[in-house]
Amino acid sequence: MRMRVLFDNIWTDVRHTLRSLRRSPAFATVAILALTLGIGGNTAIFSVVDATRAQAIPYEDPERLVNLIGNVDRGAIERRGASYPDFLDWRAQMTQTFEDLAAVDSQLLTLSGADEPERIETEFVSAPYFSLLRATPALGRTFRSDEDQVAKPERVVVLSDGLWRRRFAADSGVIGRAVTLNGQPYTVVGVMPAGFFGVENDAQLWVPFAQWAPPETMARRGNRGFFVLGRLRPGITLAAAQSEANNVASRLAREYPTTNEARGIEVSPLVAEYFGRLRLAVRLLMVAIAFVLIIVCVNVANLLIARSEVRRREIALRVAIGASRARLLQQLVTESCVLTALGAIGGLFLAQLTVRLLVTQSPVPLPISFLPGLDARAAVFTIAVSLACGLAVGLAPWFQIRIADLSARLKESSRGSDGPRSQRLRNSLVVAEVALAILLVVGASLMIQSVRKLAAVAPGFEPQSLLTMHISVPSATTPRAPGTPARPVVTGRELLDRIGALPGVAAVALGNDVPLDGNSSASAYAAEGQGTFTAQNRPRTYVHRVSPGFFATMRIPFVRGRTFLEAEISPEPSSVVVSERLASRFWPGQDPIGKRIKFGEIESENPWMSIVGVVREVRYRRLASERDRDPDIYLPFADRNAQIAFAIRTTVPPASMVAPVREAIRDLNASIPLYGIAPMDERVHQQSSLSRFITWVMGVFAGMALWLCAVGIYGVMSYVVTQRTREIGIRLALGAHPREVLARIVSGGARLIAAGVVIGSFAAFGLRRVVSAQFVDVPLTDPAAGIALALFALVGLAACVVPGLRATRLDPMVALHHE
Repeated sequence: MRMRVLFDNIWTDVRHTLRSLRRSPAFATVAILALTLGIGGNTAIFSVVDATRAQAIPYEDPERLVNLIGNVDRGAIERRGASYPDFLDWRAQMTQTFEDLAAVDSQLLTLSGADEPERIETEFVSAPYFSLLRATPALGRTFRSDEDQVAKPERVVVLSDGLWRRRFAADSGVIGRAVTLNGQPYTVVGVMPAGFFGVENDAQLWVPFAQWAPPETMARRGNRGFFVLGRLRPGITLAAAQSEANNVASRLAREYPTTNEARGIEVSPLVAEYFGRLRLAVRLLMVAIAFVLIIVCVNVANLLIARSEVRRREIALRVAIGASRARLLQQLVTESCVLTALGAIGGLFLAQLTVRLLVTQSPVPLPISFLPGLDARAAVFTIAVSLACGLAVGLAPWFQIRIADLSARLKESSRGSDGPRSQRLRNSLVVAEVALAILLVVGASLMIQSVRKLAAVAPGFEPQSLLTMHISVPSATTPRAPGTPARPVVTGRELLDRIGALPGVAAVALGNDVPLDGNSSASAYAAEGQGTFTAQNRPRTYVHRVSPGFFATMRIPFVRGRTFLEAEISPEPSSVVVSERLASRFWPGQDPIGKRIKFGEIESENPWMSIVGVVREVRYRRLASERDRDPDIYLPFADRNAQIAFAIRTTVPPASMVAPVREAIRDLNASIPLYGIAPMDERVHQQSSLSRFITWVMGVFAGMALWLCAVGIYGVMSYVVTQRTREIGIRLALGAHPREVLARIVSGGARLIAAGVVIGSFAAFGLRRVVSAQFVDVPLTDPAAGIALALFALVGLAACVVPGLRATRLDPMVALHHE
C-alpha cells in the first residue's frame, strides 16, 4: 500500500508539473532547451568515448591483446620498433605471460595482373598472428610455422574478403592460384572472412613475415622498425607483462650491449594503439561537455529557486496543513525530473545528429570497427544523466526551503526580501557557473592559439604550388648478369624528363620520400673527429635519397655549399648534403664543407662521405616542435629505389596536374601505379587537423557555456530586481538618481562575475598544461585568452545591465504599491 501511495503521489506530481509548465511557457522553454543541449551533447560525446573501449575491437577477449614495441632511452623514451633477432628472443623468453607473439609490419605492395596495377595495404605477419586474433579463414588456410623460416621464405599470400570479391570475383577456386606482388609470383593459400582487416585496420593482403626483408638484413639485430602482437595469458595483468618485458630487455642489453644498450620494451594495450590520440581528444571533449551540463543544471536550479521563491507562501501553506519536508522533496524532485526527462527526449534527437556530424568531420582516420551510435549503453547513460540532473536540480530549491523560516513566510506579504542564506545559495551557484564557463572559454581560446601557432611554424620549404605523389617502379624482366641488381622498367632520369616537359610544371624532383609523408627512416652515423658517445646521445640521422634538383624544387635554402652533380649520382655515394643541425653539432664555428661522415660506428669499414652542402632544417616528420632533434642527410637518388616520391612545382593549381602526370607515367610504362597523391598544402594542413577539430568543438561548447551563463546571470539579476522592487521605489522616491540604482545593481552582478573569473582563471592553468603537453605549447598570458576573458566579462555585465536599466525606469508610486 505504501508503494501504491508513493506512485499515486508521483503521478499527481507529474500531472501538476505538466500543468505548471503549460502555464509558464517561457520558463519551460528555456529550461527544456538548456537541458536538451546539455544532455544531448553529453550523450553524443559519451557514444564516441564508448566506441573507443576495448570491446570495440572485433576480436575475442580484446583486453588481452597488446603490442610490444621496442624503444630507446635518448634522454626521452622514443619508440623505434623491434629487430627480428630481438623478436625471436622475446618470443622464447616471455612464455610465462604471453600465449604467443607474432611479428607484424605493414607495407604497400603492387598487385598486378589482368587488371590495373594497384597498391594494396599488406601486413607482413608471423604464423601465430591469426591464432592470436582468434581468426579462421573462410577459404583455405593461414600460414604454417615452416613458412616463417627466413632462410627459405615461402611466397604465399592470404586475401581479404573484400579484395577476393573485388579482384577475383569471389571465385572459390582462387586457392592455389598465382598472383603477382611487386613483380614476384605468390600462391594464394587462404581467404579471410568479411570484416577481418588485421590489426592495421585496413589490410587486404597478408604475407609471411619472412618476406619482410632479405635474410641478411633480418639477421642484423640493429635493424629495427616493426612491432610485435601478443596475447596475455588468462589472469596476467598488463603490469606483470611489462615487468617481464623489462627483465628481458635488461638481459638483452647485457648480452648485446652494442645494439641493445638503453633499449626497452613497451607493452601497450591494442585498444590504445587503435584509437591513439583520438581517445585523449574525445575525453577532453567529454570533460568540456560535462562542464556545460553542470552549467545547465546550475541555470535550471536557479530558475527553480526563483520559482520556489514565487511559490513560497504556497509551500509554507502546504507545510502548515501537514505536508512533510520529505513530501515537499518528492514533489520538487519530481518536477525537476519531468523537466530533465523532456530535455533528455530532445537530447536523444540532438545526440543522433551530433554523433553523425562528429564521425563525418573527424580529422583522423577512424578504425572500421569504430561505430559510435545510440545503443543500449548510450540509452542507459542518458537515463542516468537525466536522473542525476533531476536530483541535482531538485535539491537546490529544497535546500532553500530547509533554511527558510516558513512560518514567517505565511505572515509576510510579498515584499520581496529573501533571506541571506537563500541569496548566498543563488550567488554561489552563479559563481560556479561563471568559473566553469570561463574554463571552457579560455580552453577554446588556447586551442585556437595552438592551431594558429602550429600554422605559423615554418616547415623549411615552400608548400604552395607543390604537388606530391608516389609511384612503385617494378623491375625489368630482362635477364641480367648474376650478382647484378635488377634494373627498373624506367629510370629516374626518364621520369624527370617526361614530367618536367609537361605544360604547367615549373620544376620536378624525386626521392625516396618527401616531407610529412611519414616515410622517413633513421640510421646511426659517425662524424670525422667526433668524441665518445653513449646510447643516449649516439648520433642518429634521417636519410633521404633525392635528385639534384630536389632542393630548388622544394625551395630549401642552402647555408653553404651546393647540391649534387650528375657525376656524383651513384648507389654508393661519396658526397652528401646535411642539415644545419649536424654541422653545428660537430663543427661549430667551422666550415663543414669537405668534412666527412659515415654510416654505422666510427670503427666500421663503411666508406666515408664528404659534405658538399649544408641546408636549412626541414620539418620532415611532423610540423609541431619535434621531440627528437636528429638531423637530416641527403644522398644522391639511385635507380635501385623501387618506391619513388615526386615533388612537382607547378605554375597552375597542383590538383590540375594529377591527370597529366598520371598519363605521362602511363605512357612510359602502364605497370607503374600511382598512390599517395596530395598537394603539399594539404599535407601541411593535415598536421593541425586534430587540433582544429577539437578547437571547433570546444568553440561550440564555449559558445553554449557563454550563452547559458549570460541567461543565468540575467535570470538571477532580473529576480533580484523583482525582489527589490519596493526598495528601488523608495530610493527613487527619496531622490536617488537612476544611475545610482543602476550602479548598485550592476556592481552586485559584477562581484559575482569577478569571483567566477578569478576561480576559473586559476583552473585554466591546469587546462593550459594539458593543451601544451598534447598539442602546441601556448602561454596562458596569450592575448587570445585575455580577449576571451574580456568578451566574457562584457557579456556578463550586459546581462546585469539589462535588468538594471529596467529597474531605473520603474515608476516610484507603482513600486511602492508593489505586492
